[in-house]
Amino acid sequence: MSSPFGKRLIVTSILAILVIPVFFLSARVFSAWQAGYGWAEMDWDGKGRTTPLDFLKAAEIGKRPVLVNDRSCVEYFLYRDGVTVKTRCP
Repeated sequence: MSSPFGKRLIVTSILAILVIPVFFLSARVFSAWQAGYGWAEMDWDGKGRTTPLDFLKAAEIGKRPVLVNDRSCVEYFLYRDGVTVKTRCP
């Protein structure tokens, strides 16, 4: 016969296991949303459409102005190492 304490411990453990990934995913979604990029702008690899994964990557990508062949462009780069993700020129 199982005790109510044992059932409560199992339920609490399962909830803790589920809450942690949900919290981190929610934080990632919030960070990506706060990045301020338009949906079309987030097509990081140029495949012609923006996926939910592209949206989540927005949290780790910054943008800065650059000159390319004397034209003002925008460069998107990874915050962690500064590597260019893409460059968009008008």
